[in-house]
Amino acid sequence: MPTRRAHTAAFTLLALSLASSATASDCDPSAFSSDTLPPGTWWQAGVSVSAPQLLSQAARQDVVLLGERHDRVDHHRWQLHTLAGLAAHREALVIGLEMLPREAQPALDAWVAGELNEEEFLTESDWHNAWGIDPALYWPILHFARMEQIPLIALNVRPTLRRELAAEGFDAVPADDRHHIPAPAAPTTAYRERLQAVFESHPMGENDHTPSDVAFERFLNAQLTWDVAMASALADAAQEDVLAVGLMGVGHLGDGVPHQLDALGVDEVFTLMPVTPEPCEPLNPTRADALYLLEHPTP
Repeated sequence: MPTRRAHTAAFTLLALSLASSATASDCDPSAFSSDTLPPGTWWQAGVSVSAPQLLSQAARQDVVLLGERHDRVDHHRWQLHTLAGLAAHREALVIGLEMLPREAQPALDAWVAGELNEEEFLTESDWHNAWGIDPALYWPILHFARMEQIPLIALNVRPTLRRELAAEGFDAVPADDRHHIPAPAAPTTAYRERLQAVFESHPMGENDHTPSDVAFERFLNAQLTWDVAMASALADAAQEDVLAVGLMGVGHLGDGVPHQLDALGVDEVFTLMPVTPEPCEPLNPTRADALYLLEHPTP
C-alpha cells in the first residue's frame, strides 16, 4: 500500500488536476491582472465579494473546510486570518486538524489547556512521525487556538488503520478499534475518474506482483477512508451552535470530504481555499465555494 507521503503526493496531484487551464490564444491576460483581481480578493461564483460578506456567509454553516498546500507558509497565514474572522462571527468554534490522528487528541487537549510547551507538544502528539511537515508552519494557528481557548480536534487516523480498513473493509474492524468511523459513501464518478488518472500517472502498487486493478481499488479505498475519517470527526464536532472548521489539503475538498459529510447528514458545508492566480489561467469556481487570491511568493 502507498505510504502517507505517497498519499500526500497523490492528493497534491489530484488537487492540481482540478485546476482549469487555458491557451494563450483564447484568453485575455488583462482579465486576470493585479489591477482587476488584486491579492486579498475573495472570489465567489465569478465575482469578488467583501471579506465581511464572505465570512458572515461562511460562519452560518455547520462545517467550513480551509484547504491548504501543506508547505506554503502563505496558505497557513491565510488560514489563521480566516479562523480569526470566523471566530469573530461565531462564539463556539472548534478547529479540526488533518495533521494528527485520533491518538493525538490528549496532546491537543493538553496544549489548549496550557499544560505543554512546544517541545512537549511535539513529543506527546508524535508530530514528526504522524505528519512530518515543519511544525513552524502551524505554530501561529496552534497558539491562536490556545490563546482563544478554541478546542483542537484530531481528524486523521494512523496509516496502519487506514491501510487495514482499505484492504479488509470496515466490517472487518471492530467499531471501537476504528474510532466508530462509519464506512465511506460510494465515490462519485468524477472522484473515481480523477483518482484513476492520478494512480495511472503515479503507480502506487504494493509490489510488481499486485494487479493494477487491485492496487487501484486499495488506493481508492484508502483515500475514501481518509475522507470519511475527517468527515466523521467534523460531523461529531458540529453540534448545535458549534462551527467546526477543518484544516486539510486542497485535494480533500471538491467531492472528497464534502461528499462524505453530505452522506453523514451534514449539508451546511462551505469550502474555502487560497489560490495564486496566473495570467491566462481562469479561476475555477468549482474548486471551492470561494477562493482567496494570494500574491505570488517572493523568490
